[in-house]
Amino acid sequence: MNPSVPRRTWLRLGLLVVAVTQGVPGLWAACWPRSFYTTFPTAGKAWLTLFPPYNEHLVRDFGLMSLPFTAVLVFAAISLEFRVVQVTLLAALLFYVPHLVYHQVHVVAGTDTGIQLASQLLPIVLLTVLFAVNTRSRDSPG
Repeated sequence: MNPSVPRRTWLRLGLLVVAVTQGVPGLWAACWPRSFYTTFPTAGKAWLTLFPPYNEHLVRDFGLMSLPFTAVLVFAAISLEFRVVQVTLLAALLFYVPHLVYHQVHVVAGTDTGIQLASQLLPIVLLTVLFAVNTRSRDSPG
C-alpha cells in the first residue's frame, strides 16, 4: 500500500472494485441468464456449463441477489462508516469463502483451474486486506 495515499482512499477503491466484480456478473445473470450460463466468464470458456443443467430461474436469482449486495458495497464505499464497512466485508467473505471451497471440492480437471482458483482467491485476499485497513483506519486520521 502506498503510504502517500490515505487508507480511506484504498478502502473506498477496494470496495468499489469488489462492487464492480460482483455487480457486472450480477447484472449479466439477472438480465441475460442464458448468455451468462453459456459464456461466463468469456466466450469460449463457459465455466458454468460444466455444472448442468441450465436453470434460468436459478441463474436469474443469482443475478438478482447480486444487485442489492452490489448496492451495499457501493454504499459502504461512499459512507466509509466503520460498522457498515465491517459488516459489508464480512458478508462478502461469507459468500466468497464457501464459493472457493465448493469449487475446490468440485474441480473439473483441465478447465482453467489455475485461472478459476485465482479468480476465487483474489476477492478473498482483497476483502481480508480491506478488513485490516478498515480496522486500522478506525483510529487513524489517514
